[in-house]
Amino acid sequence: MGKKILVVDDDPNARELIRLALSKYDCNVVEAANGQEGLTMAINQQPNLIITDHLMPNFTGYELFQKVRSDGNLKRTRFIMVTSKHFDAEFPELLKLEGCDFVSKPFHVAALIGSIERLLGPLPFRL
Repeated sequence: MGKKILVVDDDPNARELIRLALSKYDCNVVEAANGQEGLTMAINQQPNLIITDHLMPNFTGYELFQKVRSDGNLKRTRFIMVTSKHFDAEFPELLKLEGCDFVSKPFHVAALIGSIERLLGPLPFRL
């Protein structure tokens, strides 16, 4: 099996869209419905990449990033932050995050795949 990707979003439709977009690639997609669940899944699943919504219940994608990166086993985990808010108080800080890319909602699947491949390298197709 290819890379493991954790999708964290409180919107089940957004999670489904990402899961379907990745279904033709050789990767294992796991899902979480909020930041706390995402943190637990990250610790247990050790994903190569976390695709997270920025604004969610429990804590934001930025807070999830900080908590994951503070774990020694996860400090190199790559992130894609999906956000519909282009200009909020945290945005300048978000741009400085190493190993983190950003995709604006609504997004084109090609843009998301491009962002994933920038962080992880080429995704092979499922055979």
